[in-house]
Amino acid sequence: MYLRWGLLVSASAMAVVLVAAGVWVYAGIRETASTVTRGQALGIAFAARRTLRSAGEINPSVLQEVLDELAPQGLRYVEVRGPGPIMVGGAGKPASLSAWSPGGHLGPAVTIAFGPSGASARIVAHALDGAGLGQNRPPGVEPPQGSVEHHPLHGKQIVFEVDSAAAHALAWRASITLVVSLLAAAVLMGLTAFFWRISRHAEKASLQLEHDHQLKILGQMSAVLGHEIKNPLASLKGHVQLLLEKLPPEHPGRKGAEVVLRETVRLEELSRQVLEFARTGAVHCEPSDPVAIVRNAVENVGGAEVHLDVRGGPAIWSLDSARMEEVLVNLLRNARDASPSGQLVDVTVDIQPDRDLRVEVRDRGQGIVAGEEERVFEPFYTRRAKGTGLGLALARRIVEGHGGAITAHNHPDGGAVFSVTLPPRTQGA
Repeated sequence: MYLRWGLLVSASAMAVVLVAAGVWVYAGIRETASTVTRGQALGIAFAARRTLRSAGEINPSVLQEVLDELAPQGLRYVEVRGPGPIMVGGAGKPASLSAWSPGGHLGPAVTIAFGPSGASARIVAHALDGAGLGQNRPPGVEPPQGSVEHHPLHGKQIVFEVDSAAAHALAWRASITLVVSLLAAAVLMGLTAFFWRISRHAEKASLQLEHDHQLKILGQMSAVLGHEIKNPLASLKGHVQLLLEKLPPEHPGRKGAEVVLRETVRLEELSRQVLEFARTGAVHCEPSDPVAIVRNAVENVGGAEVHLDVRGGPAIWSLDSARMEEVLVNLLRNARDASPSGQLVDVTVDIQPDRDLRVEVRDRGQGIVAGEEERVFEPFYTRRAKGTGLGLALARRIVEGHGGAITAHNHPDGGAVFSVTLPPRTQGA
């Protein structure tokens, strides 16, 4: 068990490390992609601005020439606007403004924004570095010839949208790295869960094998003890019965002889149960009337204290009628002994929605101690002063021999409920 938990903890830690490493590498590569995009965008922006400055005028054809010239380097859109938001002209197809995330300032008059992957950028800059020159000139005074204020780009802004192929490749690698890390973590946890289940099944199988081995040894010992005790008990019983026949009712030794006979009968019954438990669990099924089997069992234990409901019972089912009646007699006797005097034991026979045959026996006693719903079926486990602890163990063996199951639980209104369920596949066996 500790090894299994160690495997789970180790695998979980490795999965966390894988995911953390993937996220860290992803963030680092994305940052590198943004840096590459920023550098490429600035280079394109400076080149485009130089070309526009050298042009004598600004019009759509000039902007298209700039776009065609710098498109191989990643320029996708260029626009001149101003003063204010008035657009002078543009070339290319702009991206939606909602696609850009602010990336800060690259200078006093230059801002940059990045696309979702960090591989595209949008730069907004003043067209001329001296755009504010002459703002303090007295009214009516013309600027000197050749000054920046006479340039067509004076007072305007240029917008560049750039798409970096290198940054896209980096962003793609970052995404692949993150996906691979997540998949590796998922596969690791999946394999861990798989081996966890295998180890759990192996542990249960080992425990069951050990339990079966103990039962086998117990059965062998029981067979030997049962055979060794049976014959002396039969001889003792016969002699005590002969003694009682010869002793008059008023004889002082008669009471002791009756006690010996009573205890001999009890030991004989114990010996019978031990031998029955030791015998093979094989059953021999044939078409039988389950309702008739239940009625026979009820009559065996005294039908006056049993409330029988067989309205949902089938007319025929494949059963070993003798051994199944033995199971029901045992359950009914336990229920009768557990119930207060005068209280009825409920017996129900019906067909479940999944087509299983169910026989349910409910007593009116104190119920089963919490947590012992499975232990009551263990051999020699009993809380009754004179119980042997073999009845329910033998009942489970017989029911499982039919391919069915027997369970125990407490009823919400009090008392214990024992349910015998037999699958329909046993029909015609």
